[in-house]
Amino acid sequence: MWSSLIPVFVSAATLLFVPGGLVGIAAGLRKSLAIGLAPAISVALIAGTGVIAPMLAVPWGLLTVSAVTLFTAVVILAVRLVLARRHPERRRTSASQWPRLGTLVTWCLAWPLSAAVTGLTVCRIINTPNAISQTFDAVFHLNAVEWILQTDNASSLRFYLEAPEGFVYPVGWHTLVALSMKLCHATAVPVATNATVLAVAALVWTSGCLTLTHVIFRGHHLALFTAAVIAGSLSAFPSVMLSWGVLYPNFFAISLLPSVLAATHQLLTAADTQPTPLLLPAGILAIGGLGLSQPNTVVTLVIASVVLSVTTVLGTSQDKGAAARIRRQAYVANALIIVMAVTWIFLRPPFESAIWEPSYATSGSIGEVVTTMPVQLPVVWTASVLTFIGFVAALRTRPYRWLAVLHITTSILYVVARSTKDEEIRYIFVGTWYKDASRLAALIPVTAVPLAALGMIVLARWARKAVAGRLTVPQWLVRSSYPVIVLALVLTGPLSEAMSDTVKLVEKGYLMSADSSSLTPDEYALIERLPDLIEKDAVVAVDPGTGASLAYAISGVDTNLKHLLHRHNTDIDRVDYRLNKASTDPAVCPALRRMRITYVLYFPGKIISDKKPVPGFAHLDNAPGFELVSRQGKASLYRITACG
Repeated sequence: MWSSLIPVFVSAATLLFVPGGLVGIAAGLRKSLAIGLAPAISVALIAGTGVIAPMLAVPWGLLTVSAVTLFTAVVILAVRLVLARRHPERRRTSASQWPRLGTLVTWCLAWPLSAAVTGLTVCRIINTPNAISQTFDAVFHLNAVEWILQTDNASSLRFYLEAPEGFVYPVGWHTLVALSMKLCHATAVPVATNATVLAVAALVWTSGCLTLTHVIFRGHHLALFTAAVIAGSLSAFPSVMLSWGVLYPNFFAISLLPSVLAATHQLLTAADTQPTPLLLPAGILAIGGLGLSQPNTVVTLVIASVVLSVTTVLGTSQDKGAAARIRRQAYVANALIIVMAVTWIFLRPPFESAIWEPSYATSGSIGEVVTTMPVQLPVVWTASVLTFIGFVAALRTRPYRWLAVLHITTSILYVVARSTKDEEIRYIFVGTWYKDASRLAALIPVTAVPLAALGMIVLARWARKAVAGRLTVPQWLVRSSYPVIVLALVLTGPLSEAMSDTVKLVEKGYLMSADSSSLTPDEYALIERLPDLIEKDAVVAVDPGTGASLAYAISGVDTNLKHLLHRHNTDIDRVDYRLNKASTDPAVCPALRRMRITYVLYFPGKIISDKKPVPGFAHLDNAPGFELVSRQGKASLYRITACG
């Protein structure tokens, strides 16, 4: 039942908007930015607390996160009050930070609309509330959540899931899912993951797109309504990140990106209006949230900041009497270029980790970015045409030119990843994204949504000019046409045949059947029964390539390995390569005892991705020294009796 998602969905929504919202309000941010930035700031607080807690020798959880949130909000409020006392003239501007009534009404209509159409697509992709992604990385991401729940270790600096010495890994996504489960006392990691996916796609991505559109077009009503629908009309996001990988951290970070970009725009381009004094520290917190979710999104933000800053400098240089402002913006642009160079180098993975190869002809990949539908996904023509019109208009309009340049930049990086064959060039330009076209494809909608909104504004102006002098159209009639426009966008966007075709492609990764690559229905059912079949402290040997490691996330039962890219040592290798020889190989049983392994899951006949089955798990059903405990279909649980 889809109702099973509600508790975690509500918990995730609360955690995404309340902590960051309190900080945003304390900072005195404009209301649209306070809403948009709230999730990124919340992640900084939640995942940041996970880093701080071990240093202070305190457990990570709701109480710790609440304390850090309250402390941060109080400090920021105190700073704001001090600044207000020193600069009383700024108090007068606070009233103007409330949106106009018309804009407020538009937000109240557009955000639920966007959440509904985007959430509907996500539900169609997931298919069932307890579905799991049948992909390579799903094993790690689901198990990471369970690990945090069982250990209260949520540090991105020393994450111990598959490394006894700890390793650096951004666990912003995993801490959100885990804390959402703690808040509502949920126990099912797959259900909680899907509920959090829905909350992020329907609420975070959509509010971010609306915030960015609001900031760029100053609350233009038609632009907001258009962005609301287009946010759920682009096949490249969130669909690609929910099927490729599965890349939950990238999905999360990209959902956070539009609102942080909106804050960056406000900081770098505010000429006639003074930005909120505490927008900069709030923005830095939000960037921390991005980094703790997926660092390569910080690189994307820096690129966007450089584009925005440089185009602003070039545009301002045409203004007479703006020498001081030009000089200041030039300093900012130069500083950002240096930051971009540093992050480009140091946030890039090792060459051997950037494994993805080109997969499409250059002409084809260019066609994909022109239609805003990369990785050969079906074309949603309404979104594509609006984006193209907006792109042309942005190139010709100085305040929006940065948006077109950023769209071109992202598109070029995508084409390099998708089509360029020279490995050195690929690593230099797109190594930050593992040379992976899918990761870059998901970035294209960040600029496509506001460009499509601009495209609709342009079409509306053309229509107004076409009837000017012949008809007098009252403003109320113009506004009353908005529902018709929105309905047309919904029918030709999220509810179009092209989007349905996209869903059919993507949902395959969540459908569970007898030939599923990760878990079959029988294997899933056996895993769910494990707590009733084995001792509470038992450790189960698994071949991660068969999906058996998911027993840890689904049932909470401890497994010796929790990821396909697991650690290696002598004992693990002996089990992997010699387990079925336990009754005859004297080295196997001591290894099993040291790892406290007493059971083994046997899921024969399939493998995830291109992993090879480990030889020690071959033909366990015929190997001596293994007693059948339970069987469901081809899936079996054995007790290891070879060691006495």
